Amino acid sequence: MLANDPQTNHFTGILLTIFLATMQERVGRAGSFWLILFALPGTILHELAHFVVAFITGGRPHGLSIIPRRQYGTIADGSSSRLWVLGSVSFGNAGIFSTVPTALAPLGLIVIAWYLYRHWFAWFPADTLHTILLYAAVYLFCYSAVPSTKDLKVACSNPAGLLLYGCLATGLFYFSRL
Repeated sequence: MLANDPQTNHFTGILLTIFLATMQERVGRAGSFWLILFALPGTILHELAHFVVAFITGGRPHGLSIIPRRQYGTIADGSSSRLWVLGSVSFGNAGIFSTVPTALAPLGLIVIAWYLYRHWFAWFPADTLHTILLYAAVYLFCYSAVPSTKDLKVACSNPAGLLLYGCLATGLFYFSRL
């Protein structure tokens, strides 16, 4: 039966991914309400990743917000504009062990997306509906994993933490190759 053909199902999932990426790019033109509504599930995942990692690393998280708010900021051409801040997490202990992993925590959502991709059909049947849901979930986790400019600035604000985690990553890479 064509509807349960794995190749057809994955092709449908790829088309869904293309559609979602196109919608993400265009939804902002429809107005702020639609942009916020489209981004809300990803914002929740992104901010929860910051919160959980801050908690685990001793960063004492507080001030989790997923309520969008307007904020004045500077755009690329140097002019001022009112920008939307879709979510935020504050943490009280910005130390050497917590700042870098907390700021880059959303990148861990890629690991979850990979895990879902590898194990989805052990949990669900390999039919068209569940394949489409798989691609939607993987897309959501991957698009939520993109660090914001502020995330990168916070990560880079702690050179000792960058050095510590850079050395750890280098050591892990080196010893995993032996």
